Amino acid sequence: MTAHDNKDCLYEAGKTTLIAGSLGLVVSAMQNTVQKHKEGAKGVFTRTGGTIGIFAAMGGIFAITECTVKDIRGQDDALNAGIAGCAAGLAAGVKTGSIAKMCAACAGVGATMFAYEYSGELKGSLAGKSLEERKEVRDSFFKGYKKAEEQA
Repeated sequence: MTAHDNKDCLYEAGKTTLIAGSLGLVVSAMQNTVQKHKEGAKGVFTRTGGTIGIFAAMGGIFAITECTVKDIRGQDDALNAGIAGCAAGLAAGVKTGSIAKMCAACAGVGATMFAYEYSGELKGSLAGKSLEERKEVRDSFFKGYKKAEEQA
């Protein structure tokens, strides 16, 4: 990894942190709106502001982990997103104080991000391929399962 790559990773992580934090601000504002209290608009930061932090942390952790895993593995595929999703899920689970919930969040977010990247609908390893090419890749992936069923 070169110094230029590090700057790109940090830039992407910072950008993603800001975007995710902005989304957290919107969610915090919605939470503040439905709660009954006398703090008014500042409640977005004082009562439900933790939501902003969690969203920002998850976004930043996801981006930096995905970039780091890509550099370590030397591949840009859906597995990187799955690993990064797991790391982000662990971070979200820390707030609960339960190891079981951390593991569940890791599995849930990791699997969701892997599926999103793998599907290639918006981006990912199948992006830019025709429907026939996508079907061929998916069929070859599940080919091992079909052979096992035929032998049973």
